[in-house]
Parts: sequence; structure tokens; C-alpha cells
Amino acid sequence: MELWKTFAKLFGHHYSSFIVFVVSSCLFLSSMTVAWTSPVLVKLVGDQDNPLGRPISKEECDLLGSLLFIGAAIGPLLFIGSVEEFGRKRTLLLSALILPVTFGTLAFAKRIEIYFICRLLIGFNFGVTCSVQPVYVSEICTAKKRSVLMSFSTCFLILGSLSSYALGNFLSVVQFNSVIAIIALLFISIVAICCPESPYHVMRIEGKEKAREALRSIRQTTDIDKELLEIIDSIENEVRTSYLEIFESMQNFKPFVIATVLLLLQHLSGMIVLITYSQQIFMETNVPLSPYSCSIIMTVLQLGTSFFTPVLLKCNTFSRKTLLMFTFFGLAVCNLCISGYFHFGRTLVNLNWLPLVIIIMFVSVYNCGLDPIPWMLVGEIYPMNIKSVGSALSTTIFFLSSFPLLYSFNKFSIQFIFLACGFFNIFGFFYVNYVIVNTEGKTLRQIHKGFLHPTHA
Repeated sequence: MELWKTFAKLFGHHYSSFIVFVVSSCLFLSSMTVAWTSPVLVKLVGDQDNPLGRPISKEECDLLGSLLFIGAAIGPLLFIGSVEEFGRKRTLLLSALILPVTFGTLAFAKRIEIYFICRLLIGFNFGVTCSVQPVYVSEICTAKKRSVLMSFSTCFLILGSLSSYALGNFLSVVQFNSVIAIIALLFISIVAICCPESPYHVMRIEGKEKAREALRSIRQTTDIDKELLEIIDSIENEVRTSYLEIFESMQNFKPFVIATVLLLLQHLSGMIVLITYSQQIFMETNVPLSPYSCSIIMTVLQLGTSFFTPVLLKCNTFSRKTLLMFTFFGLAVCNLCISGYFHFGRTLVNLNWLPLVIIIMFVSVYNCGLDPIPWMLVGEIYPMNIKSVGSALSTTIFFLSSFPLLYSFNKFSIQFIFLACGFFNIFGFFYVNYVIVNTEGKTLRQIHKGFLHPTHA
């Protein structure tokens, strides 16, 4: 018997929830690799605890901060064939193996060129994880639990960032890289042992009876006929004719636009700048706390507010659309205030508290929906015939947008960067209001049929 079935029996009806939390460890690792720059770059630009033996230049600093996102843009495209041939779980594991190899290499690296290469390779894993994990989770969860369980991804992303900030400050660069390599090996082993393959992939590769057996084990019930028919219908009636099929009809192109533009707006909200360069940003303020302390406060607050979206969705108080509109409006206000501070108030002693307060508000508002909801749509919105291609393309475009944003951090004034993010947030408010469709509580097949026979959301 496969080992994961032992865990299925152990957790019973809660097994799908257990799977989501275990697979979210991939997001935890990815978030650690993104936030890695915040504590490490501070050391690499100085003389103490610098394994390179010299301070790196601003140009090298920008490359280290942004090269990961070039790799993240390439990774999903390279792994499209793996998703279809080997499945969602095996693809996640295959890409995760990059982490112990690269961070093990970084633990001994003495040249900046090796850092560049490793950051690019680490980006492959980050892109594949962001592309495949939402698809895998959406296919594992029932329609009733999907929104709430997928929204917990924010918690793991923030825990990863917090771990990087905390460990990176107290460990040497060599020790920090070694610890990440060990954690990656541990999490890879847990996912390999505890999680099954998606029943959708099992149906496609091994047929109806194997899919029935897998679904019965995952749900720990025999009442799976209706869900099995949904899976069979998705697989048998949605056969891809080419990789370009996503551009050949409006019912395929529409979900691509909806998912991709929302991901772009998430990245252009300003949060990725805060996560990647948090300590450098606080060094430019007059906040009466160390940049490290401010980064920790920001990340702890992120963790504390990461439950906003799951709780709000669980209570059915607000729809995803309402949460997104509120988030974009709030972030627009925060970005414009941050920009105003750096332009007018940086020299005013009485305003030295303002940046930290604004960023606290920024993080709280962001966690009301903008972090998990765009990735929920990526996992749900694509029909089976274009799911691997669509999610890969959306993720690739998402990360391509990161490179110019992060690479330009030291090339433009901080106030200009946050001002631009504020205008993107305003656009996001109207985009969500007029374009985004509601998918809460619907099966994947119902969502996909909505694009063939659209109705007003």
C-alpha cells in the first residue's frame, strides 16, 4: 500500500486539509528564498560576514534581488511537459530538489557569479511552485472547502519570510544557506511520503478505476460518484489540440486575461518591493528603530493578519470580489502616503513614526485578500485542456513583471516607485469591479462551463 494512504486513514475526512497544509510547505520554502535577499544583501554590501571577501556593488545588489524572478518566469514554461507527464505532485518535488543543491552550493560559494547562477536556478523552483501548487490544491479540495483552504497559503508565505528575516540576521551567510538546504530536504521528504497525486492526473494517466480508488482514499468515503463524474467529464470533454489553443478561442483567452492581469496587479501593488528590500527601505527613513526590527515587526504583523482572508471567506461575510476591491483601495491610499512621506516628510522629526504606521496599515489591508485570491483563480479558472499551459503562462508573465520593478529599485527614487504602485492599485480597483467573475462554491467543471456559457456574476 502507498504510504500516503496510511495518512489518509489517520486523518479521515480531514485528510484533504492535511494535504493542503503539507504541500503549502513548498510555498514556505519559496517565500524563504524570496526574503533571503533582505538579511543577506545587508551583509554582502558590507565587510563583516561577507563570504565574497568584498562589498558588492549596487548593480550586483539589484541583480541578486531580481534574477530570481527571471528564473521564476522561465521555470513554469520548462516544466509544462512535466506537469502533464509526471503529474502535479511529482513536478513540485522535482522542482524542489533544486533548493538543497543550490543552497548547498551557496554555503561554499566565494564568487558573485555563483550567487547569480544559483539565484536564477532557485527562481525555477519558485516559478514552478507558484504555478503548480494552486492547481494541485484546487484539484485536491472539494468545492465547499476550496476557497478557505487555498487562502491559508498566505500564512505559509509569511512564515517563510519571517523565518528568513529571523534566521538570516542571527546566522552567518554560510550557516543560513546551509539551514535552508537542510529544511528543503526535510520538506521534500514529507511531501513525497504524505501526499497523493491529483485525482485529475490519475484519471488522465491511469483511467477511471484508479481515479475512483484515489478519490475514495483522499475523501475517506464511498460517496464520491458525483465528484468522479465531474472529473471524468473534465478529462474526456476537454482535450488540448495544441499549446497555442489558449489563444485560439475567447472561452480560453478570457480566463487567461482574468487570471494574468490580476496577478500582475498583485505584484505591482508594492508588496514585493517591501518584502525584497524591507531593510533597505527602512534604512532610508527616520524611524527610531533598527531596520532589522522594523522588518521583523512588519513580518510578524503579516503573519498575524494572514488569517483575515480565510476567516472572512469562511464566514461568508464578503465575497472575493468585495475583498479585492477593498484591498486595492486601501493599498492605493497607503502607497500614496508612503510616496508623500519620502517626498515631503523624511526630514521632519515629528513624522518619524509615519513610515512604520503606514506599512503596518499596508500589510493589514494587503492580507484582506490580495495575496491568496489571485492564485486561487489561477488554480480554478483554467479548463483542463489548457490548465498546465495557462497557469504556466500566467506565472511566467507575473514574474517577468517583477524583474523591472525590483531591478529598478536603486535606479529610481523610492517615492516614485510607491507612487507608481499607488496608481496601479487604483486601476486594480476598477478592474476587479468590472472584470473579475465570482467562482466561490462552484466545482471546477461549473467554473469552466461558465466561460462557454457566460452569465453575469
